[in-house]
Amino acid sequence: MNETFDTPPGKAYRSSPFRGLSARLLVLIVLVIMLAEFLIWAPSLSRFRMEWFEEHIASAELASMALEAAPEHKISDDLRHTLLTHAGVRGVVLLKPGQRVLVLSEVMPTSIDVEIDVDHTEWPYWLIGAFKTMTQDENRVLRLMGASRTSEGVTVEALIDETPLREEMHSYSRRILGLSLLISLFTAAVVYVSLQLLMLRPVRRLTEAMIAFREAPEDPRRVIHPSGRDDELGVAERELAEMQEEVRGALRQKSRLAALGGAVAKVNHDLRNSLATAMLVSDRLVRSEDPDVREVTPRLISSIDQAVSMCTQTLDYASDAKPRTFRRPFHLYDLVEEAEAHLAPLDGSIRPVWENNVPTSLEIFADRDQMVRVIVNLARNAFQAGAGILRINAHAAGGVVHMEMIDDGDGLPDKALKNLFKPFAGSARKGGTGLGLVIARDILRIHGGDLILGKTGPQGTTFGLDIPLANTQVSDSENRPA
Repeated sequence: MNETFDTPPGKAYRSSPFRGLSARLLVLIVLVIMLAEFLIWAPSLSRFRMEWFEEHIASAELASMALEAAPEHKISDDLRHTLLTHAGVRGVVLLKPGQRVLVLSEVMPTSIDVEIDVDHTEWPYWLIGAFKTMTQDENRVLRLMGASRTSEGVTVEALIDETPLREEMHSYSRRILGLSLLISLFTAAVVYVSLQLLMLRPVRRLTEAMIAFREAPEDPRRVIHPSGRDDELGVAERELAEMQEEVRGALRQKSRLAALGGAVAKVNHDLRNSLATAMLVSDRLVRSEDPDVREVTPRLISSIDQAVSMCTQTLDYASDAKPRTFRRPFHLYDLVEEAEAHLAPLDGSIRPVWENNVPTSLEIFADRDQMVRVIVNLARNAFQAGAGILRINAHAAGGVVHMEMIDDGDGLPDKALKNLFKPFAGSARKGGTGLGLVIARDILRIHGGDLILGKTGPQGTTFGLDIPLANTQVSDSENRPA
């Protein structure tokens, strides 16, 4: 793999060898292989037991054939002991049609613990028997019964001790376990190394790049350089690089906006002093006896107020500080009336129609000054866009007051709709900042409500406001800086 990115400056990422993905994957592979080996070991163990019985039946029959070949079917006690020892049995019985013949025996047991049919073919029979043999602590005497391999119609019975069988089964199991561990460890090691090279090392590289970028996101050296892979990890590297570049760009823009905000604050301070002087002059112009001066003075005052409002909105948004909210219950009807008083006629003569249809008994729980600002912003936008009538309706439902502000203007233009809640971009009029709706929505969301555009068109525009009811307040802890 051709990597073009070294670990960036900063703290290197190191995963724990016992808690990382590599160790967990290694343990998982070993467990899965051991489980598979167990599923193989159980039937193979039962098969081993069955073949062990078949071998002893065959050995017992061979021992009986040696007796039949002897003169007068008699052998010495030493030879009998040797035959039984080599056959691994305590006695041999031949079942012929109509008779039962004890061929070879030494000291016969007093009782038989288990009878086993060697010719049985069902696998559960052998599987259960194998586990019973493995779990025994004491020796049992087994009677094996199987058809003769040489004489048709003859059944061979052999009496054996179970302890030698159990010891051989334990030895067989240990060999299987050792082989299983060897296979599982070898397979896990191969998979482990493969995943380290193909996946975990690239993932660790991504992790280190993210950690380094978080420590100093404005440092261009902390941006990862994609390695050129064409798989999923390559896509992740490219997406991470693009995201880091976008974040760096956003941080640069934020720094510039912060600097701009400081400059705006200074300009705003000086501009306020200049506008205050202009207001004083305007007050004297209102008392002028010149009719032309008195005619243009209201427009001058309105323009000054608008300039102050634009500076204040811009400064408040640039500061990115949540307003302090001092919430209390009050009647929404009175709030709407207060907001109307803040809207002076735009041209000194024509006052837009203001219909307050809010129920007089409806109470909300909010910061009164902030809510006045919301309604004034929305109403001013409507009237400045050409609306002549503004209707305000409200009703309570589900612990929330749903208020509608409906105007009869020409609707919002396409540019305003596309950038409705984007600062400095959503203004529908020349010279606007586009902050009125943004600030209004922020205030409502701080209160737990929201501002949405209901509809807009040639018949007018409707904005919906959600405000908490007075009886939904949770505690006085709401009356703290948001």
